[in-house]
Amino acid sequence: MFLRDILGQERVIGFLKQALANDQMPHALLFLGNEGVGKESTALALAQVLNCENRQPDQDACGQCHSCRLFATGSYPDFLQINPVPPSVQIKIGQIRELNRQVGFHPLAGTWRVVLLKPAETLNEEAANAFLKTLEEPPPGNLFILTAIGERDLLPTIVSRCRRLSFGAIPQAILIQELQNRQGLTTEQASLVAAINYGSLGGALAEDLMDLLAKRDQVVNELGVLQQGSTGNVLKWATEKSKKGTNLDSFIILARLWYRDLLALTCQATPAQLINQDRLADLVSQEHLLTSALIVERLGALSSLQRQLRGNFNSELTLNNFSLQWRQEGPAGVLG
Repeated sequence: MFLRDILGQERVIGFLKQALANDQMPHALLFLGNEGVGKESTALALAQVLNCENRQPDQDACGQCHSCRLFATGSYPDFLQINPVPPSVQIKIGQIRELNRQVGFHPLAGTWRVVLLKPAETLNEEAANAFLKTLEEPPPGNLFILTAIGERDLLPTIVSRCRRLSFGAIPQAILIQELQNRQGLTTEQASLVAAINYGSLGGALAEDLMDLLAKRDQVVNELGVLQQGSTGNVLKWATEKSKKGTNLDSFIILARLWYRDLLALTCQATPAQLINQDRLADLVSQEHLLTSALIVERLGALSSLQRQLRGNFNSELTLNNFSLQWRQEGPAGVLG
């Protein structure tokens, strides 16, 4: 893994390269951002270049030296990763005590030992307090990298002892290009996969296209049930959706993308500007029956539903209200 391979994070990579060039690498870094935006890959690339025996003028690893070859095989002894050990979902104090023992020694093979804690939100209270002591008096030759979605679930004292670097969403154009290059998807297919995994290359590459298309078609059918079904069927839908394990986020995202396309059509968008290009005929048919105002209202209703569900509102009651309102607002005969 090389720094040049990290896509869409120019600001972060620029900071790291400057720190490398000036020999001013902080002892602890906190990588903040959603899953799949390159946090772990950047940690690996940074560990490699820190220990490269022939660092390049652009502050990237050479890829040829003994250290780089060890990294390529995943066997470099001074790169440690601390994760929850299944079935636990937490990083526990025993793991931190063992880590503290190891970092007390000099690195085994190179100049730097790099420790990746991922995700840092899973440090339990005891482990976090034990790790804080390490950050307060960091042993020389050790770089600690923590990854997290946000700061909220971390001890403020841990956050304050790290240099924070925020990873943004990877641009859609990059996601589409990578999906085409790596998986051979068409532009139409890649656009849909990229849209559902907004800003996350890892998520986009892990997505199964056929499964995604089936989910999207199911969501469109469900929107039709909400509009045309009996009150009993609508309430049944809400009950089923509220059950534990149902992926409501996926439903909301796919429904919003569908209505995004409907709104785009009312603004004379071309087919190439749509996400659901393979369902163009259905979109055009619906767009003729809906007003722009209603489409905007429904996009707002989906956003409101997402906020309420994330705010721990009663999911079944919230879905009941949402589904009944959706049915009442739309004209008869509309698929979704």
